[in-house]
Order: sequence, then structure tokens, then C-alpha cells
Amino acid sequence: MNKLDKDQKTFEEVAHTAFSCLDGAYSDQTLIAYRADIKTFVSWCVANSRLPFPAQPQTIAEFISHEITRCAPSTIRRRLAAIRKIHAVLNYPNPCCNEHVKLALRRALRARDNRPHQAFPINAELRDQLLNCFANDSIGLRNRALIALGYDTMARRSELVAMRIEDIQKSAKGSGKILIRRSKNDPLGKGRYGIITHETMTMIEELKAILGTHEGYLFRSFTHSAFSSMPLHPQEVNRIIKKAAKRAELPIKHIQNLSGHSMRIGAAQDMMLRGLGLLPLMVAGGWKSSNVVTRYVENIDIDLIAEKLIYPSFKDFKLSQL
Repeated sequence: MNKLDKDQKTFEEVAHTAFSCLDGAYSDQTLIAYRADIKTFVSWCVANSRLPFPAQPQTIAEFISHEITRCAPSTIRRRLAAIRKIHAVLNYPNPCCNEHVKLALRRALRARDNRPHQAFPINAELRDQLLNCFANDSIGLRNRALIALGYDTMARRSELVAMRIEDIQKSAKGSGKILIRRSKNDPLGKGRYGIITHETMTMIEELKAILGTHEGYLFRSFTHSAFSSMPLHPQEVNRIIKKAAKRAELPIKHIQNLSGHSMRIGAAQDMMLRGLGLLPLMVAGGWKSSNVVTRYVENIDIDLIAEKLIYPSFKDFKLSQL
């Protein structure tokens, strides 16, 4: 092992120890991202003979110029957040607040397309198509309930796999609601309720009967021919959706753009087409920013919008109306 390899290993150990004090204060996904970002930063610093901790502003500026050639702007911002955090934990000055770093970031962002990529939406029509692609067994039932509930509640994949049986409340009419305990924009766990339709509740009741319990995770991993007590991994939501899409013979470009966010996007677009206002839409999806909701619904098929317009079509006009 050469000196650079030793240096990199030492810096990574320092970072791992430093981030361990953040356990419990941030979500597991945030800490995983932070650790991966710092590992990338340390590797670049070692390869370019730069000191990662404490880093000089010029080092951060050069790192930004390198990363923007291969990473999305959102990734760059997240990497900088990780660098700021580890410097704060190690009681070093924040190198990211330097004007040279701010200019480097601004320069890099202006050189790239900043328009965020949006997953392909799973609207009600596509949802029903996917639900028919699963086998009539325990795993198929779980997967159908997963997609149906994801559409109903507009939950993110991390929220879906964290849902618990005891948080479900069934109404007298057969529909219900479920408590989403924690979310990306609710780190302190104030929670919100997601609506469950009658059809989805029926699937959930069938799934609960198979699980044979009234508590614990709703969507569980399947091992050794039985459901375990552990939840699905968030990445498994993507795999389930894409597998169903392949069976439904969707175009490859659509399958590639499907993700755990697709149900959230599709449901939001359907709600807008039904005439729901911005506030009800934000409440239903747990959004705090109207700008985010606007991005979700801006890509609705223009033909669908035209069908919903209240104005009569040209063929309905008569000369007497002119």
C-alpha cells in the first residue's frame, strides 16, 4: 500500500468517525449519501494531492469544476452540504462559504442544464395496467397493494416501505387512511395522513391476512418462501415497478424512466386534471413548496389538458354562435 492509499484510508476513517456522531439526528439515507459524497471528495483530493480536512476554498472550487462534468447540479449541492457538515463536526472553518467557492458553483451551474429530471408518471390508467401484471400469489398481492397504496397516498418509496399495519385506520364505508410517520420534508416526524380508497383497502386486508399480524411493517421482504418481519428496501420498489412495466410491454424509454416517484407524480397529475386546486394537492401529497408541485404537474400530456378544457370544441360551434 503506497502513501496515497494510506492517506485516503486515514481520511475515510476520520470521516466515518466524525459522521457517527450524527446518527439519530439525520435519516439513514442522508447519512449514507453524506458518507458516499465525502468518500468521493477524499478520493479526488488524494488523487490531486489536496488536503480534504481542513480543505482550502480553492480545493473546493477545483472539486466543483471537476464534478460538474459528470454529476447533476443537485448532486454537486449535496456534496457541498456533506463537506460543510464534516468540517463543522471536526470544528474546522467552513470552506464552502468563501466567495471563490460560490462563484465556482455559480459558474458550474450556468454551464449545465439545471432542469431536474422527472420520472415517468404512473397515472390511474397505467396503475391499473400494472396491477394486472402480477401473479395471483403472496408476492403478487404485496406488489399490487404497494403500487395501489403508493398511488393513493402519493408516498415516496422510503415512506411506502416504512408504513406499518397499526397505522392503518379503516372507515365504516371500507375506505380508510394511513399515518405516514416521517418523510423527506418532515425529519422530526410530525406525520401526515394518506387516503386509502376502498379498492386499495381490500388489497391491504388480504395482505394482512397472509401476514397474520396486526402490527409491524406492511410491505415486507420475502425470504425462504415466507414474509420476514423486515421491510422492503426502498430500491426494491423501483424493481417491482420496472418488472411489472416490462410484463405490460411498455416502451423501453418509459421503463427506464419509471421509479418509486412515478406513482406520486402520476397521482398529482390526475388530481390536477380532475380540477383539484393547489392547496388540496399540496395537503394530499405532503408538499411544503408550491414550486415543487408545479414541476410535478407541468409535464401533463397536452392532449389530456385539451380534453378537460371547458371550452367547446370547434366542431361544436355553429355559424349562429359567431
